[in-house]
Amino acid sequence: MGRPTSVAVIDDDKDYRQLYRLWLPEEYNIIEAGDGRTGLQRIDDSVDAVLLDRQMPDLSGETVAERLRQRSVTPAVVMISSVKPDVDVLDIPVDSYLRKPADRDTLLSVLSTVRARCEYETQRRELLGLADRRATVADAVRATVLAESDAYQRAVEQLEQHDVSLTDAASEP
Repeated sequence: MGRPTSVAVIDDDKDYRQLYRLWLPEEYNIIEAGDGRTGLQRIDDSVDAVLLDRQMPDLSGETVAERLRQRSVTPAVVMISSVKPDVDVLDIPVDSYLRKPADRDTLLSVLSTVRARCEYETQRRELLGLADRRATVADAVRATVLAESDAYQRAVEQLEQHDVSLTDAASEP
């Protein structure tokens, strides 16, 4: 068997960090950080996945996600936030977006899915992440708002151009 799965939990709320630690299987190696700057310092190429809060003081989850995507080895990133998803979620470079409070089964399922996607070539992984975020936005935002959103229309067009459907994202891997 290979090395244990390594997951970074970056959240300024200690209670959420403890909750995720309890939920993740025992064999996971968990790295915790209470802010984005510390989280970025603790994430190296051995980290497989990141559970990332969106709203943190000093360095936001969005900034952390952008900096992680610039690295040569990028872990799977699941953003978990109490912020109601809006079309701006489409521009955040994460593999999936969950709304707090997420339940354990959903969190573990999404984590497993996005980790498996890391094996894919970059473009497919990014498209499946976009499809995931599009589904999250479509569930949370009124259709009239979506129809007027350039970001949402761009996402739809990009996914259609590459023939990636919401079903593909939901059924991956």
